[in-house]
Amino acid sequence: MNTPASPPVSPLQSERRGAFWFARLNRPEKRNALSEALLEALGDLCDRVAADPDARALVIWGAGGHFSVGADFGRFLELMVGSPAPDDATLARHNRGFGILLERLTELPVPTVAIVRGAAMGGGFGLAAACDRVIACDDAVFSMPEVTIGVAPAQIAPFVIRRLGPTRGRWLMLGAARLSAAEALAAGLADVVVPAAEINSAVTATLNALAAAEPGAMRATKRLVNRTLHSGLTEALDAAALDFAKLLRSGAPVEGIAATRQKRPPAWRVPLPELPEFT
Repeated sequence: MNTPASPPVSPLQSERRGAFWFARLNRPEKRNALSEALLEALGDLCDRVAADPDARALVIWGAGGHFSVGADFGRFLELMVGSPAPDDATLARHNRGFGILLERLTELPVPTVAIVRGAAMGGGFGLAAACDRVIACDDAVFSMPEVTIGVAPAQIAPFVIRRLGPTRGRWLMLGAARLSAAEALAAGLADVVVPAAEINSAVTATLNALAAAEPGAMRATKRLVNRTLHSGLTEALDAAALDFAKLLRSGAPVEGIAATRQKRPPAWRVPLPELPEFT
């Protein structure tokens, strides 16, 4: 009697708990290397979160004690020794796909939170840098070793520079430096560093702050930041003024001011869900 084949294990496990989305990179045997299937699943999740009007945040972490070691070297080798050999345009499209995902992540209308344990290397470093907040465990190690294997950190470089600045970011890429969690905190990559036993407390504090934010105001703030990065100053300020006017006309500030004066939670505050296991 034939035993039914086990269903394939998803490279990304995601769920919505209350108003918050949670996603676990799920290739622990490969230290969560970023396969094409994993990147496709992350892209699909970004679409789902962006289309969820009640979402308050997306939290991302890695299974098995590591965030992500970056690109899947096996796939790199396939591309390099494939027959017939792929041309430059094919290789460029493959590489550009990761940058498109990072763009989608940064443009999400809700805050993104990365929980980093263990290794965050190469593309994993870039994935963390593209998030709005990075909570690092004290065992975390960050590195961009691309130049030591003969490639450039092509798609992650803009996101690293945005987060760390050109001088610091450039040297970390050129020198392939390894940063401890404490060094990542000092560099501005990590926003908070905690022992493994305190990760839940750090996530709770972060989500608690986001639960108090008015959804429309939160989305307008993310648009403001992204416009500032992509547009000219005048264009960004003109668009921000229109967003501000719409927020005033929505009536939300009336409730926000009343709640502040009455020392009570605003009507839009949502309860925190039970957190998943960040392992």
